[in-house]
Amino acid sequence: MILSITILSILSAFILNKTRSISVRNNLNAKSEKRLIISSVLIIIFFITNITLPYPKSLYWFIGLSVVFVVSVLSFDILKSEFKRFKTLELKDKVVNVLFYSLLFVVTNIYF
Repeated sequence: MILSITILSILSAFILNKTRSISVRNNLNAKSEKRLIISSVLIIIFFITNITLPYPKSLYWFIGLSVVFVVSVLSFDILKSEFKRFKTLELKDKVVNVLFYSLLFVVTNIYF
């Protein structure tokens, strides 16, 4: 359980750090920043409840996809501007970003 709490704390800190950097990078107004924070907190709460209240696999995917849908609706404008920024990166940076976040997603799904 201590390992789960440690990994969850690291993952939560990473999500909050990325939220802060996106907010600073895009000079978000208060409303957009609040939506971004709510989206991040929803993702963190999903991980916390997944650790503390194990779901059946079908319910896990339903809740996970629901959280992703709500997050994308809340933060659509921010996601659009971040995607435009991603498209302007050099090929090497794009590959590093895609590989890093894919690896993070895979490790999170394997562990949780």
